Amino acid sequence: MIVIRSDKEDKGEDKPGGSVLSIFPIIGIFILLFLVIPIGIVYLAQLPWSLSPIFPYGILPGVILIITGVWIIFRGIKGLRLSHGVAGYDQGDALVNTGIFAYTRNPMYFGAILLILGWFLVSAFTFILISTILFFIVFFIVAKSEEKQLEQKYGKKYRAYKRKVPLFFPYKGKK
Repeated sequence: MIVIRSDKEDKGEDKPGGSVLSIFPIIGIFILLFLVIPIGIVYLAQLPWSLSPIFPYGILPGVILIITGVWIIFRGIKGLRLSHGVAGYDQGDALVNTGIFAYTRNPMYFGAILLILGWFLVSAFTFILISTILFFIVFFIVAKSEEKQLEQKYGKKYRAYKRKVPLFFPYKGKK
């Protein structure tokens, strides 16, 4: 996950109240992707609302995935804050490739996918499985878009990092 702040540079000022209004489109997209579209697919395709063979056997693996997802998201956020400071990008402008970022280039997206998949296993609702797939597609598209920005910004250094570290799912490959 990449965050490039250009609001200070472009406008010469920082608007503390501006971020409150920008949360509404994000909430709308979340509701659309996580509830409206998946429930519509289940309803229109006449799929079962629950995949009952999974319940209750998916509860323990689901809880493990939820905890793991939250932990990965936390480690990713902490890794960015250690490199860039709590207030944003004030402490430096270096490529973060240590900590959890040494295993996955997008730990927050990967953690969110695990969290939603875990929620599906715990509840066994079909619309949550569809949501997991939709979120994976959205995260993949956004991550690929962010990679273009990172390649422009960091060049060879990012391309070398990209060859060593997978996009989402950590695996034991060549280092």
